[in-house]
Amino acid sequence: MKNPGPQCRIFDKNLSRFKGAIFIMGLDQKIKLYRGTALKAVDYQLSFQLPDGGYIWDGYVKNAFHKQGFSWTLAGRFSEAEKLMSWAKDKVQPDGQLKDYLGDVYKTTWFALSAQRIGRFDLSYPVASHLLSHRSHCGGFPRFAGDELDRDLTTAFVSILCLYFGKLDLAIESAEWCLSLLEQQPTQDKFYFHADHDGKLVTENDHEKAEFIDYTKPKQKYYELGVPMLFMCKLYQATGDEKYIDGAKKYFDAHFNCYKDSFAAVGSGKSALAAAIYYLITGDERGRDAACQWGDFIVDTQLPDGSWLDVETEADELYLYVDHAACFSIWLLDMVSAFEAKTAMDSGKCESNASALSI
Repeated sequence: MKNPGPQCRIFDKNLSRFKGAIFIMGLDQKIKLYRGTALKAVDYQLSFQLPDGGYIWDGYVKNAFHKQGFSWTLAGRFSEAEKLMSWAKDKVQPDGQLKDYLGDVYKTTWFALSAQRIGRFDLSYPVASHLLSHRSHCGGFPRFAGDELDRDLTTAFVSILCLYFGKLDLAIESAEWCLSLLEQQPTQDKFYFHADHDGKLVTENDHEKAEFIDYTKPKQKYYELGVPMLFMCKLYQATGDEKYIDGAKKYFDAHFNCYKDSFAAVGSGKSALAAAIYYLITGDERGRDAACQWGDFIVDTQLPDGSWLDVETEADELYLYVDHAACFSIWLLDMVSAFEAKTAMDSGKCESNASALSI
């Protein structure tokens, strides 16, 4: 009998809508399962693409085409992604803003990353230039243009974009912002993820829009920990500076202060990929197990058409089904890449130093 490969702890299915016992499966088997789940989600997204390459139709939101190009290229659907980008060119305004995106820095970063990866520099460069105009002097970025507060999620995500453009100095400054936010946490049962434009953490006592992860409750915004962790891993790959992989570990450890679904919720995908990359770099098997926990959750909860929806917390809107299909397929496919790279490294088929992967 063929060795199934490294064993991976599967999450307790009592956390999902599909009940069952904990079971063990070989990692190579899980890789096939994750990839198949992701490709089904890509097919679901592509079923909505219009003949002209577009992704807006009557009754659908106008600001939901920012992730598709990323997802489709990871799945090898380059032609469809190129058509989408050609259609979207008219949506890029002269100053680099995306029409109908209403200053959403996070979503716009997705589009810039998608265009950069495809090589559509006619789109990625003006959009990225506009995004960098929202940077605070301390290195933070707001969620929306004009916000009074900067946010952990957005700061880390735009900083990953900076790495794609070779702006290492800006990425390093923003990493200091993220690490400072960790150090400023005032309590042990919450994680606050906003700061003012001088980099000072803010709580609900300081500003009405300050938010936090409540470690005692489920279904929190775990991506506020996951994206900074992913950024730290990527910055370590770019610099080799142990400071950043140590920072990634701190963000990783914070997940274990959270409720038990921190790697088994719709908001956990970014954390799962960060954990997989952390495992690739460090060999810490907690990263592999955490990523698999989310992967199993996603396989269990995928709908027959290839989409997802958390019926307990989300509205029954087409946008959410499509957005999850785009996002989750990206995390799954990149997780698979990390796992396969680590397996090859461990078997001596490639160099011991982890090469940079996609986000």
